[in-house]
Amino acid sequence: MKLIELSSSQKSFKTIRFNPNGLTLIVGDSSPDHQEGSSNGVGKTLALKLVHHCLGATLDKKLKAGVPDWIFSLEFSINGTDHIIERSADGKRLALDEKTIAQKKLLEWLNASGVFRLDPELPGLTFRSLITRFGRRHLKDCVDPIVTSMESDFDGLLRSLYLLGGDCQLVAAKKLHKNRIDELKKSLNNWDTDHILRDMFRAGSQPKVRAEWLDKEIVRLKADLSRFQVAENYRGIELEAGELTSELREIEKQISIIQFQVQGINKSLQSQPDIKKDELIELYSGLQEVFRPEMLAHFDAVETFHNTLAINRKRRLESDRTRLHAQMKELEGNRKRVGEKRDQLLANLHGKRALDEYASLAKQLAQYESERDRLGEYLEFANNLQKQMQSIKEAMVAEDREAATYADTTPLSQADIYFSSIAELLYPRTAAGIVLESNTGYNQLRYNLSVQIEGDDSDGINAARVICFDWELLFNGANHNCGFLWHDNRLFAHIDPKARTAWFSNVLATAAVNSKQYIASLNTENYETMKEYLTESQWSELQDSVVITLRGDRPENKLLGVQFGR
Repeated sequence: MKLIELSSSQKSFKTIRFNPNGLTLIVGDSSPDHQEGSSNGVGKTLALKLVHHCLGATLDKKLKAGVPDWIFSLEFSINGTDHIIERSADGKRLALDEKTIAQKKLLEWLNASGVFRLDPELPGLTFRSLITRFGRRHLKDCVDPIVTSMESDFDGLLRSLYLLGGDCQLVAAKKLHKNRIDELKKSLNNWDTDHILRDMFRAGSQPKVRAEWLDKEIVRLKADLSRFQVAENYRGIELEAGELTSELREIEKQISIIQFQVQGINKSLQSQPDIKKDELIELYSGLQEVFRPEMLAHFDAVETFHNTLAINRKRRLESDRTRLHAQMKELEGNRKRVGEKRDQLLANLHGKRALDEYASLAKQLAQYESERDRLGEYLEFANNLQKQMQSIKEAMVAEDREAATYADTTPLSQADIYFSSIAELLYPRTAAGIVLESNTGYNQLRYNLSVQIEGDDSDGINAARVICFDWELLFNGANHNCGFLWHDNRLFAHIDPKARTAWFSNVLATAAVNSKQYIASLNTENYETMKEYLTESQWSELQDSVVITLRGDRPENKLLGVQFGR
């Protein structure tokens, strides 16, 4: 794939015609009032963003808001066949080769265009995900050669290794295994929301112990229910028996009272006077000296009176006793009758229980069986998950050994040698290389892929690391048919002039010879500071590669030809 021309439906737009081979330079002279290299500047970075826009990228919010009706066109070739994509800034109008097409269909067409050989067995490989490495449009794309701004570490590793020609099957397999284990753990954790398990775990019980206890309880309850005899009128009989028991207690209370009364009468009948008759006569004889004789003359009458009282009292007590015995006999008869009736009712209830007791017992059994079934499902599920996780972990261990063996063969040795030679041009006698090592950690990354130039903690050297890696992909990469590489000025801003000159000297000497397109945007300062390190012929060749110069002095000299943004 090569770029031919970037244009617009608006006449003010500065059309960019790309050199078919070799270097294409876009030089920008930014206004001091604008941030250099941004979409608010003269348009160097914006040009790259417009290429991505035409190639199906997500809409740029500033572009959509600023010039929604503008239609931008990108002409390009794939395997010698020219194509053109036209897309409005708001994305509402989109055409491929002058035929309207939906964005989804355009992306499908780009995926199948042959620019990249997309392996369907590897996840996340698309035209859009891979083309970013041939035109890093965002600032964060330029920080790490392996991982771009919109990628995870796994995606960065897989895509970079794929374009380097490395074996990616084990890379994809590890993520698949790790994700599967995470899903299994999540599935197991979802049981925490089950109220039975939640209450059980909260109580500190173990599912297996609880299940074993339930097994025993269920057997006991079933046996109890099988022996259960239900008396449908159990509660009525039980209530009647209770009333009879209360009646018995009242009868027994009355009998006890009568017995107490009878005992008192018996004691009264058995009692005798404390003073005998002779003693009374002696007492009265002694009183004759104190009282007048006529006062004591009636002793015999008194004696007769007292004897009469004793006889009457005895007769009354015996009569009361006879009456009480009759009452007691009647009460004892009632007690026998009521007792027999109550005993008969209780005998009818013997071995039988109430229907509500049966229902309660049956309900308890159903609850235990439901809980046991749920625990059984959980234990079986957990056991199966553990087996699956163990199987996956064993596969991961085996693949770790396979990956370690693969890494030991130094599969990226040619890429390492080429990268080192390119880095040597910019920073002579500086250690540099590409290293692939097995990653056995419990994560998604099968390998650690390192692209290094000694001192890459420096902004300039780090940018050179990205530039050299992308060049590596363009010239010695695999699984692609991309014939262009675009580097924005932000990658050159911190590289010292001498190293920058060495880089462009390499581009001039290499790109055209190999029928590759190298597109770069530079501000005036970064462009002109290379002159003192180039020969006249090299400087002349560099000047000839400039296809457009954008200036920030007036809006009409910017890429869009109008003021855009701030």
